[in-house]
Amino acid sequence: MPDKIIVDTSVLIALDKINLLEVLCKIYGEIILPEGVALEFGNIDLNCYKSIKVDSPLVNVLTNDLNLGSGESEVIALAYESKNRALIDDLRARKIARQLGIVFSGSLGVLLRAEKSGFIDSAYKKALELRNKGFYISDGIIEDIKRQ
Repeated sequence: MPDKIIVDTSVLIALDKINLLEVLCKIYGEIILPEGVALEFGNIDLNCYKSIKVDSPLVNVLTNDLNLGSGESEVIALAYESKNRALIDDLRARKIARQLGIVFSGSLGVLLRAEKSGFIDSAYKKALELRNKGFYISDGIIEDIKRQ
């Protein structure tokens, strides 16, 4: 059964760039967007998401003390407190999420899961398309995806 996932803005932007935003609804039953993410992204055309106001002191710590963006801070705080998984691309945010014990993936993980589930033909081709549209993906990671 598809599950809930908390999604950061960068993942939404990446998937939107390659016209795969709707794959989130196919892979996950419910997309949770903190209000900060919904505001950062703007108009989102997904029928499987809900926006949640995050009222947590952890957001202030992450934003003010660790200098994360508000969307990333809300994603991490909500994932930590709700014990749900998250989709995060930002390296600093991923490092903090890891330290807090949050289970996460990112845009490329979504592509791999979409290919495995039969929703796209090739995660490798979509990763190349994403890189061609300005999303940084190292050669090593591209090669890893190609081998999968």
